[in-house]
Amino acid sequence: MLHASPDLLPLLYDGSPKILVATPRDRPTTFAPPADAMRWFVAETSDGAEFMLSVADGGAVEADRRRIELPPTNVWAVWSPESTLPIAGLADWWSQTGGSGAEPIFVNGDAAILRAALIERSLAEVARLTRLNQTLIEDLAALRESWAHAIRIPPELEELLANLRAAPPRLVFETPAANGDAAVPTAGAADGGSSPCLRQRLPMGARGFIGIDLHAAAPGVGDGFLEVALVILETEAEIARWRMPYRELETGWLPLRLPSASALTGRGLELRIHASGGATVPRLACAPVGLLREYACVTSTGDAPSGAMLELKLWGGIPDLKAPTGAGVAALPANPVIAIPEQAVAAARSTRDLTWAYPYFGYIDRGRVLLRPLKTSPASAACISLPAKPGLAALSCEATIDDGLCKTRLLVRLVATRPGHSADDAEQGVGVLASTEWVELAEPLKPFSLTARLPEPEPGPVDLHFFSRLPEGGKLDHGRVIFGRFEAELDERAAWKRAPIMPEAKASP
Repeated sequence: MLHASPDLLPLLYDGSPKILVATPRDRPTTFAPPADAMRWFVAETSDGAEFMLSVADGGAVEADRRRIELPPTNVWAVWSPESTLPIAGLADWWSQTGGSGAEPIFVNGDAAILRAALIERSLAEVARLTRLNQTLIEDLAALRESWAHAIRIPPELEELLANLRAAPPRLVFETPAANGDAAVPTAGAADGGSSPCLRQRLPMGARGFIGIDLHAAAPGVGDGFLEVALVILETEAEIARWRMPYRELETGWLPLRLPSASALTGRGLELRIHASGGATVPRLACAPVGLLREYACVTSTGDAPSGAMLELKLWGGIPDLKAPTGAGVAALPANPVIAIPEQAVAAARSTRDLTWAYPYFGYIDRGRVLLRPLKTSPASAACISLPAKPGLAALSCEATIDDGLCKTRLLVRLVATRPGHSADDAEQGVGVLASTEWVELAEPLKPFSLTARLPEPEPGPVDLHFFSRLPEGGKLDHGRVIFGRFEAELDERAAWKRAPIMPEAKASP
């Protein structure tokens, strides 16, 4: 129904108010958009069924146009200046794909009719926002009242919060693989924004930030230093500054860490990177930015790669941790944890050919796998093949009986092996890297954690086998077992082949 070139997609799906002007394709439009807050697009059609979108400013139009499956966002009106041009089909498509309440107003007629319709829409929007504001005021008053008479936080909740804050850091964002690199600009001294620097905006707020990995494509040469500053964009406040001599840099990941998860509330973070001294400056790996163009890295000299951002990984944790004190403290409260990608879990395979009247194995959704226990022996078995994760220290998942009617205490197990070993090998201990004992699921609907911890970090690929079986004398009544929340724990020193890099201590005022 609607067709647009790829460069229009960010404009079509942002929050700006928009108007689509429907025009016949055989008669080029002379429409000139007014200078207002609206974003105007021309929708050309020859049959009222297919509309070709372009910006209504007379700019160049790309030939590569593709069908879009969802309507653009925040479109206020679709206007057909010619009453004979059919747009009813577009209205039907919009209501079916965009959902109720998301449709724009469809206007046939001259500009005066359009202005009247927009005024009516504006008044309705003002009334809606007024109602929302009134509701917000009432909710805040009720919240304030409840806080005035609130009781003490229950000890159970305080214990839960303490456990959450002690949880390991988690990978929250990762760029695609690098396809280039960029030289770090040279500055004589770090003197704020006036020095040449490489700037990289981060897709994460300050709250919960605990570290970032940057990928060094080439270390510097000579007696120089690489400096990385982390800044809150709204206030220009510097959260941390890391300073590393060239002689300590190696090709690979640089784990930059904070002593604890940040409790600051800034929504925009930016890295500002420069080098000083030495014969040759370091080069940092760059990854394609894709549609996230606002996160492309830039330099003050304009020599940053086009359409690229630094290759990086962002780590987060629960804020408000007490900062560790004293010399030689660990950088992180525990080894970092990454979720096993959903596509890897979706590729799980059954490793025993069992038969049953109902499906006993299969991927469900959101990283969950069904593995119904059928017998006491052999156990139902499945396997997930994992690519190499340097520094792999442990693998874990959760298992749940998802039917509250189940009275049988089912058994589950987790085993990690090197690739090429069967389910029989895993159960018999052949080629096993780590395993759990059989864990009894004593209560339905309650998740039970299984963790297979390796005696030493594993750098290569791993097969993760998981099993479910009936207990001795048990019956298969409502016995669905769901495995999910598959995660990998990394040994920090083995994964990055160096200790975490801590920020410089700030001078006392």
